Amino acid sequence: MTRPGFWPSENKMPLLDVPHALCQSCRQCCHFLSPPEMTPFASRTKTGHIPVEFNPAGEAIGMVKENREGFPVWTCSRLNETSAVCRSWPEHPLDCRIYPLVFTLDGGDPFIALDTTCPYTVQNPLAFFQKKALELRDRYWNHWTEPQKKALCQQFVLDTFPDRILLLRLPNPEQ
Repeated sequence: MTRPGFWPSENKMPLLDVPHALCQSCRQCCHFLSPPEMTPFASRTKTGHIPVEFNPAGEAIGMVKENREGFPVWTCSRLNETSAVCRSWPEHPLDCRIYPLVFTLDGGDPFIALDTTCPYTVQNPLAFFQKKALELRDRYWNHWTEPQKKALCQQFVLDTFPDRILLLRLPNPEQ
């Protein structure tokens, strides 16, 4: 259940409406090769004061390790593997709701970027994702406190997303 009083009703809907059938055919965003890198922020230890939107259900998120084709793979504990549905839907973490948009650092500055490894990125023009990045900044980043932004930037260090396109530079809370 959502923690009371933190989320205006207009913000409950996903920022990106990735077709469920596409997610079911891929699910790469729920599987990880080297945690905590690129995992949901709420699954990491020592997250500091990250905004509640990154864990609206207030439940622990774990990573379940298994071997797939001889490689270790960690899967989000909230993913129902059979149905490919998040157990926290619709209150799943913000970083999951915005994917393939991602928060990252480049040259020490925070950015919203596009992870081009997601198959959804080829279904929309770059301008669509740039508009969504602006909405994300305006709806969330501009309303978070400086300590929350600093806590997030500490998490961004772990997220390299080598196949990314930088869409929007965010104001750096360290400056």
